[in-house]
Amino acid sequence: MKSILLSCVFLLALPGCGEGPPTDDRYLSPRQLAVVTAAAKDDDLVAIKRLIAHYEATPGNDVPAARWRQRARDLGDVQELYYQAASRFASARVAESAEARFRLLADAQDAAKRAYEREPVHANLLLVEQIEREMRTALTE
Repeated sequence: MKSILLSCVFLLALPGCGEGPPTDDRYLSPRQLAVVTAAAKDDDLVAIKRLIAHYEATPGNDVPAARWRQRARDLGDVQELYYQAASRFASARVAESAEARFRLLADAQDAAKRAYEREPVHANLLLVEQIEREMRTALTE
């Protein structure tokens, strides 16, 4: 109930807080940021994703963006799990050591499987299969 109430407050507060740049709705004014952060701390996934967009749009905020991405993954957000899997998979393909490559592939596989379990769509399955093929290749090298 508290989460629903915070979501309502969050949605109502955004249009009335026109302190940010008018051309880009990724930015939050200080007032909006406070409202959205409060909702995000209560595990409101919409608010968490809004914070991710805000922090990624503002320079020098990679750390808070990464922290909220992790929180979204912890809550089972499929998009963030897929993003994590794809990012780790891409990093594994250019990793210099076999150990680092396998560790990145294992992280990618875990995230991809969690995404597929939450949303069993073809794209998620393809990513799982692609990562598993790459892991088999890595083991034979």
